[in-house]
Amino acid sequence: MEELFPLILVIISLVAGGIAIFFAYQLTRRYRMPFVNSYFLYVVFLYIFGAYSLAGAGLLERLLSSMEVEVEIIHSARLFNVLVGIPLLFLSKYMLVRGVTDLFSRKIHLAVSLVYFSFAAIFLVLYGIGVVRLTRFEQGDFQLMVKIQRWVFAGYMMVMYTSVFLLSLALSRQIHHHDRSFARTMGSGYLVYMVLTTATFLLSGLHRVIPSVFLTIFLSWHLIPILFMNMYLEKFHGVRSSVPKGFAEQIRVFTEKYDISKREEEVVRLICRGLTNQEISDALYISLQTVKDHVHRIFVKTGVRNRVQLSNLIRSG
Repeated sequence: MEELFPLILVIISLVAGGIAIFFAYQLTRRYRMPFVNSYFLYVVFLYIFGAYSLAGAGLLERLLSSMEVEVEIIHSARLFNVLVGIPLLFLSKYMLVRGVTDLFSRKIHLAVSLVYFSFAAIFLVLYGIGVVRLTRFEQGDFQLMVKIQRWVFAGYMMVMYTSVFLLSLALSRQIHHHDRSFARTMGSGYLVYMVLTTATFLLSGLHRVIPSVFLTIFLSWHLIPILFMNMYLEKFHGVRSSVPKGFAEQIRVFTEKYDISKREEEVVRLICRGLTNQEISDALYISLQTVKDHVHRIFVKTGVRNRVQLSNLIRSG
């Protein structure tokens, strides 16, 4: 049973991570908001990294050990597993930061993106050189490589999640109360996530169960913020939060009567929720001019002159 317990934890973490991706994807379908899409990509990239480079490396080591493969080959396989997954780790953290900026309708400065990905490329090249020297030319110490890898990973996690927390605090000062509370709660939650993952990762050498505990936290934690995000979006950005009861039937009758297209219907729904043209542009991933063109055609079809008349026309049936 002691041998089986770490494997059970790994399976639980993989399943929980998969469920988190499914729920995050459902949010992107229900709420067409940039920060939701960025967060979904963050979860996907991080899950692939965790499943392939962390869980995959551990399972591969168990398999090769049971086949009595040489220790050097096992070490090489683990190092290459991590090397292949590093770009996904960098992408995941970038998408998390982008999600924060999208939430506050900001953009990541181009210079920041260039510096970040330049650092990622340099690190990947240096790490790759170290892995090749160690595995192919037997130059270096594997234990030292693992120790450096462990501390670099922990440091990177601390820097990125602390940055996300501080960025959330800084940008949330100029937004509505409920949005500010949501941003700060999410930031605090990932600060706790950072502490738990780095602590269990750094202590993974003390007992063979601890790496499995780390992986469980690393992949399963996202279910908590996703459920919290769902409650927040349902309350403050769902249809029920901004339109009256019976709106679905009213919009159906309206679209049939005035021959409103699917895209025009999406624009109408967002207009009735009080969104501006720019907010509609961001939500539907179309240009501002395209939104204006849709609004103009809707006004022409219905014979109204402004948004208030459009809303009254829909509600009047």
